[in-house]
Formats: sequence, structure tokens, C-alpha cells
Amino acid sequence: MTGERGMSTMSKRGFLAGTAAALAVRSASHATTPDSARKRSYRRIATEEGFTIPEVDAAAAAANRATGGAGMPNNPAVREAFRNAAADLGEGRIAAMDAAGLDIALLSLGSPGVQNFPVEQARELAQLANDRVAAAVRAHPARFAALATVAPQDPEAAARELERAIGTLGLNGLLINSHTAGETLDAPRFTPILDALQALDVPLYIHPRDPLPSMRGLDLPGFNVGWGYGVEVGTHVLRLIAGGVFDRFPKLKIVIGHMGEMLPFYLDRIDNRYLWEWNFRGATPPLKLRPSDYFRRNIWVTTSGVNYWHPLRYTIDRVGIDRVLFAADYPYEDMARDVRAIERTPLSISEKRKLFDINASRLFRIA
Repeated sequence: MTGERGMSTMSKRGFLAGTAAALAVRSASHATTPDSARKRSYRRIATEEGFTIPEVDAAAAAANRATGGAGMPNNPAVREAFRNAAADLGEGRIAAMDAAGLDIALLSLGSPGVQNFPVEQARELAQLANDRVAAAVRAHPARFAALATVAPQDPEAAARELERAIGTLGLNGLLINSHTAGETLDAPRFTPILDALQALDVPLYIHPRDPLPSMRGLDLPGFNVGWGYGVEVGTHVLRLIAGGVFDRFPKLKIVIGHMGEMLPFYLDRIDNRYLWEWNFRGATPPLKLRPSDYFRRNIWVTTSGVNYWHPLRYTIDRVGIDRVLFAADYPYEDMARDVRAIERTPLSISEKRKLFDINASRLFRIA
């Protein structure tokens, strides 16, 4: 959850402490899976792990200075610690993973990615980010995989860059930070991106960013990340369902974090009111399936930022263990804490194997 507005005081303290501890640890060899994995019957793969590159940071800083927009946290120590951790695509990050008992990180460019930049600059930075993270994966193939970055501002170019990132660079899917220039992916102009995703048979991770101006009130201080982000992405997914995107693209694979951005908890209510509006008001375009059917067919959920037993158990009950993947949300969350939290749950070894390893390996084709 690499955010546009920064971290709370509590998470800042945890982040600084966790980063300092992790970076103090150095394992004997970072090139291969840690020895701890050999004692388990599964690997631990984390699927929402942020990175950045200096060029994107510099462009974002310049844009924020020009517009007065929000950027990195104001606390200089937090800002520096975050940038260092997110920009580390080598030994420091792997040391932090080793300290947490994490085997593989699925890397993605932090929110809002390149989606706030002018089109030409966004295209160039997306290509650069993909080249840079692909090099990190080649250098550490047993420890890293990665999701591509594109500039949705230019959907045709975005589709071409996705094809390059998957076909040439060998990346594992795509991440888009929700809305672009106020539009969500159900807008017809984004069809080339959806076409490419389905043709390539790779998943799209929809990551949060600050809510749209039209969603006034979700940016409440102290609640933007914890509530506004989830409502924003959850609404985005409902727009895909209501807009018939999954009827047109039945093989589309969407991943959302934070235990499903609250949607698993509302599936019955959403179905009920959809059917009511369709049958009694005629206000809803007919869909081939119920909303919850699309969710269970086309959506996967990660635990990023919500590695707690009760919401995890409920989500598994609603969508099935095969649809839930572990994520740590580094560097905004504590990898070691989240790994411990899941390992201490009453899940069976078979369920943990799916949550930590099998589901991510299959969905993202991680060898």
C-alpha cells in the first residue's frame, strides 16, 4: 500500500524500527531461497511488495512542488527510510526478507506509479521501471518476481508495453493504481489494456490510491488509507462488474489487496440489492451472473495490510482458500509480524501452503 499521502505516526514508528532491525541482518547467501524454507513444505511468497526508482521519485517530487500536492511523509527520517527501503532491489531488501522468513517478493511500483505524469513522461518512466525491476529479478531469480507498470493515460501504448514486459522481460502480470485522470477501467477507452490482459492470460492487480474528488469524505485525516483506499478500490471493482466488463472479458483475472477491499463482507448485500434494482426498478443493466459469481470467478484477494485471523477466516469462507494469497505490503507494513500472524492462525498446513505458495505460484506463474 505505497500511498500518496504517507503513513500514520504509529506505522512510522513501526516502519522505522522494522527497517532498522531488518537492515542489520545479513544472511550468508541471498541468491537462493533461505534455509528456513527447506524446513517447511511450502515457500512464503508475498504479493504486494512496493519498490521505486530514483527517476520516478524525482518526477513525483517535481510534480508535487509545482502543484502543491501531497507527496512523501513530512518527517525527514521516515521519508529517507521509506525511499531507501523501496529503492533497494538487492541485498538490503533480501536481508529484510530473510529476517522475516519471506522467500519471494512480488514487486510492484509504488502508488500512484506513473499515473499522475504527462503521457510521454509516464510512458518513458513505465518502461524504465519495468527494465529496472526486470534486471533485479534476473539478478535474484529465486527471491524476486515482478508486476509490470504501464501508463494507462495512453491505453494503446500501455497494451504494447504490457506485451513487452510479459513477452520480452518475463514479468508476471500488471499493476494499475486504480483510477487514471479520474477514470476507472470500465471506461471504453481502456479496452486495449483489458484486451491485452486477457490475450496474455496474466493478472491485473488493482492497487489503491487517493480517492477520486467525487468521493469526497473518504480522504478524512487518519482514515484515508484505512478506509478510503478500500472503498475506492472496492467501488472500482463494482464498476467493472456493473459495467459488464467480465461478460466481455470472461477470462480476465483481477487481484485486489487488503482482504478484498471489504467486498467479501458485502457480497450477499450486493447481490440482494442488485437483483432488487434489476427486477423491481429496472435501473440496472442485466448481467449474465450475480455480482458475487463474478467475484468468485474473476477476483483473487490478498491479505496485504489485513493479516488478522477473523477477517481472513471469513474471507476464506466466502471466496475459498484457492482465491486468497499472502501479501505483506512492504515497506509500509512489517513483514515479520505479518508472517508470524498467519503462521499462528489455526489454518491447516495444506491451507497455509495454498495461502503462502501455491495460489501465488499458479496465478502469477512464479517458478
